[in-house]
Amino acid sequence: MELHERIIEKAGNLFIQYGVKNSSMDEIATSLGISKRTIYEIFRDKEELLISFLKKTRDERNAYFADYLCDEYNVIEVFLKIIEAQQNMPMANVKFFEDIRKYYPRAAKLIQEEVDRNNAFLRKFLRKGIGQGFIRENLNVDVTAFLVEDSTYTYIRASYLEQPPFSFRELFFTMMINFIRGISTEKGIRIIDEYLANQEKKQISQDE
Repeated sequence: MELHERIIEKAGNLFIQYGVKNSSMDEIATSLGISKRTIYEIFRDKEELLISFLKKTRDERNAYFADYLCDEYNVIEVFLKIIEAQQNMPMANVKFFEDIRKYYPRAAKLIQEEVDRNNAFLRKFLRKGIGQGFIRENLNVDVTAFLVEDSTYTYIRASYLEQPPFSFRELFFTMMINFIRGISTEKGIRIIDEYLANQEKKQISQDE
């Protein structure tokens, strides 16, 4: 891996775990076995490094889903793929989001622009699901897209818990499965229930 990518990856891991302000450039450099000067030769400041991490994360996520978003994709199946992908992502420390909002305006602007793009895509995505007969025709698409975006704050609040009685994986899975099931038609629910039955079989097989 090139040094540029190594720095972004290490910094991103520290930002998510401890927050941006609490992760110094000295700490990033030391953990990589390089000098702080080397980092500043590649990145102008910490915010530029943060923005590089946010863009990398965005591009990797978009690339992952590109294969599923062909003209013939099934909206419910793509929702389930999103759930699987997000379950395996680490929960960011609440400081990560707070620091960006308070101290890094360019990064905050980038995140808001991404939220706006995702919201527009989700509205289009839900309308496609309605057309496919998987999503209820009477669904308020604008409200639903807002609720999906707002669910992010549930994860942030959960990160405040010192010893949560559930994992991030369990939190996300429970929220999203019930949410998708609630907006689906009987045709969509059948796909979801079949998926859940297969997941249960896999879990039983692993436990044996």
